Amino acid sequence: MSIRKKNFKHFDTKCIYCKEKKILNQYGFCSPCFKYITVIENLPKVDKYHIFKYEGPIKEIIQDLKYRRKKFLAKQLANIIFTHIQKGSIKEFDFIIPVPLHWRKEFKRGFNQSALISVYLGVKLKKKTLLGVLVKNKNTLSQTNLTFSERKLNIKNAFIVRKPPLIKGKQLLLLDDVYTSGATVNEAKKTLISVGASEVIILTLARV
Repeated sequence: MSIRKKNFKHFDTKCIYCKEKKILNQYGFCSPCFKYITVIENLPKVDKYHIFKYEGPIKEIIQDLKYRRKKFLAKQLANIIFTHIQKGSIKEFDFIIPVPLHWRKEFKRGFNQSALISVYLGVKLKKKTLLGVLVKNKNTLSQTNLTFSERKLNIKNAFIVRKPPLIKGKQLLLLDDVYTSGATVNEAKKTLISVGASEVIILTLARV
């Protein structure tokens, strides 16, 4: 997997980051803002995809959504993912499943950002988003200050699947906002596979 700056393409509207009306690229950023954004080049037809590096404007937009409750950004981020998927580099899938939060954390935040993005993305793609099928039933510690081995242990057996027949034999797109060590999405994927999903494709908006 290599990383490089993306070519610039143009259309007119407001930049997602600076909100100025300028000539924008395919992701909705103006040239001055996009020079601080790195697009990750994924190998074709793999089972794990990341769109951007988690830095600069992308990091700030995701944090605005998660911690400053700017929920309108979920739709804009879904549009970015939609643009990426339309390029055809991602494998075919049947359903979208967001990585869930434990209900206590979701209650405290007021929403699950990955679920919001997934719903908007499902509308754009005309794909069904399965909410409440993958459930986080273990209220884990924050992964932020844990080592890789501690993260794996912390998240182990944290997920369950409700209504397994819905996903049996299906190809799933597992969506999350940020990929750090991969412990959370890999555990979620393992849980989905264990109840009969034929394939789980991981897609994250940004990678640390």
